Amino acid sequence: MMSLWLSLSVLLLLAMVFIAWPLWAHRQSALASANVDEGEVNQRLAENVRIFREHLIELENNLASQEIDAQQFAQLKLELERNLLEDETSLRSQFASRSHRLGRYSVIAFMLVVLVAGLFFYDHVGSVRDVAIHQMQEEKMQQDYQDMLQNRESNPARAQALAAEYAARLKTKPDNLQYWYLLARTQLELGAYREAVEAYQQLLNRDPQSPMVMSEMAQAMFLADGNQMSPPIVELAKSALTLDPKNTMALGLLGIDAYAHKNYRETILYWQKSVDLLEPGSQGSKALAAGIEKAKQAFLAEGGKLDELTVTSPYTVRLAVSLGAKVSANPDQIVFIYARAWQGSPMPLAIARIKVSELPKTIQLDETMAMSPAASLATASDIEVVARISPAGSAKAQVGDWQAKQGPISMKSVPDLVQLEINQQLTAETLGAQ
Repeated sequence: MMSLWLSLSVLLLLAMVFIAWPLWAHRQSALASANVDEGEVNQRLAENVRIFREHLIELENNLASQEIDAQQFAQLKLELERNLLEDETSLRSQFASRSHRLGRYSVIAFMLVVLVAGLFFYDHVGSVRDVAIHQMQEEKMQQDYQDMLQNRESNPARAQALAAEYAARLKTKPDNLQYWYLLARTQLELGAYREAVEAYQQLLNRDPQSPMVMSEMAQAMFLADGNQMSPPIVELAKSALTLDPKNTMALGLLGIDAYAHKNYRETILYWQKSVDLLEPGSQGSKALAAGIEKAKQAFLAEGGKLDELTVTSPYTVRLAVSLGAKVSANPDQIVFIYARAWQGSPMPLAIARIKVSELPKTIQLDETMAMSPAASLATASDIEVVARISPAGSAKAQVGDWQAKQGPISMKSVPDLVQLEINQQLTAETLGAQ
């Protein structure tokens, strides 16, 4: 922060020098050594006039006595008049030098006023506080990272200081969405869940169509209520999922609600969708996989059958996916297998994810694998099935991916088994045609 102020001060000083230098250079030629006022000037002018008259009388006497002729008289008189005029000009310039100094003082005072006013204006209207907050964020991140390396708990005072800065800044910039979001996340970090909910509500009031804000607010409400679901939380999570079918936080919360109501099949549906979207082997994926297994065991303990968890409706497509001979792929690369509407929305109606090492494999796509209840296999008349290897692990098709696809397939007469052999590599042309 100090470096910012020093930089601003140096720039303003340079600007003042740029203005003052020409003025100073121009005024140097007008400086006089004497410091006289107007009274002194008038007194000296009067004395010069007296001397001029004495010399003129003397010349007139010399002319009358014929010591000089008329031509010499005219020349000497002209010299006297010229000297009198030059003396007056010199005295006037000395008096004007004081005004020059006063002008310089005015310029200096003006530049100082500009300097102080500029710093004051930037402090109150500019982004100096935003810069200070950003520096606090950077320092906190670095210190938290060092704490993690040393296996220490982060100092909550740093988060508390940041939360106070966010709140103070929001008093002057109440419509700043970023600060509301940062304040909410910081309150979550501090365990101040009620305050986090209030900050999320302020954010949602200003951005009512953000699925991320909806899901995070639902999570904050869940934590504030002691890890208990409620109708408002469910409503928020469902709204977030409608806007973003890939919102893993909303899927997780709805799975918790379904488990609380002993709807284990729906629990598995929500959590399996989330697992398919998360990075394989991540902590979140492992936790959800354990939760899915627990839901399965609870379902079986209540007399359910295992096959009831996989066959939920007649809207099912079985795919035999294999790898073409010319395809060279890493065994750990991800294979996305999905069905989508034929010549319709590219969003999958059902999707699964496996690794290359698992090929060949038979995969069954059904309604439990839908991204959204509003867009599933039951809503389509004709579909296209795709199997795609993504070296980058991206759900979005990219140049260099290998894939196989087949369609259209009528949902009224789905084959018992659809063969998909991955052997086509995507180029810019083929990707643009999809």
